[in-house]
Amino acid sequence: MKLYIDIGNTAIKWATDGELEKGLLHQTHSADLPTAIEEVWLELVKPDAVYIASVRRRQVDRKLLQWVEREWQIEALFAETRRQEHGVTNGYEQPGQLGVDRWLALIAARALSPSPQIVVDCGSATTIDAMDNEGRHIGGIILPGKRLLAEALRQNTDIPPHDGGVIRDYFATDTASGIQTGAVVAQCATVEKLYHMLQQRETGEVRCVVTGGDAGYLSAYLELPHEVVPGLVLRGLQLQSGLDA
Repeated sequence: MKLYIDIGNTAIKWATDGELEKGLLHQTHSADLPTAIEEVWLELVKPDAVYIASVRRRQVDRKLLQWVEREWQIEALFAETRRQEHGVTNGYEQPGQLGVDRWLALIAARALSPSPQIVVDCGSATTIDAMDNEGRHIGGIILPGKRLLAEALRQNTDIPPHDGGVIRDYFATDTASGIQTGAVVAQCATVEKLYHMLQQRETGEVRCVVTGGDAGYLSAYLELPHEVVPGLVLRGLQLQSGLDA
């Protein structure tokens, strides 16, 4: 059994091959590793191999490596960003600068469809990457996620406390809802802009794939055809591990 792990800034997600096929994912907070996974992982069947995609600092990764080695006697393998893989060509001038989570999401999206694509990952940050019908990564952007946008206002303005907030309409009638709505609408507008820009460049119909912890929020207000694919980074990790096996 292979275990695939995606360590983000907010959450750590994991799944086995069989669980990925069923769309079944597990997650917990990644703020305090390895404490955060102690209870849930000790109940897991010992895997034969562990593959990790991480955007955290090296000292965080090291703690997780030590836990896996101590509990399972396995040397975990880390995913890496590459120049070309699984039909996708990295568009960065320095390929290693592209986050490994974005790279894995791109190769997973390409495996699902050869169409030109906008790949959106909604987490602590929201990343939006474009890929043409030849699998060339054109490039992308990074912006604060929904929670970070709201937190930036809390920390850098004198707006009164604004816990909560409900998105009922594009025109909110209280401060908290105005901030939550603004955060989601800003991200939707950015995705829609890049989608239409890519559509102007490509002859085929552009596909939009949305993943990540806040994908549901974006999906509810995104005014273009799109597909929510849970665990896209884990799917890409599965592909890269198969290539390296």
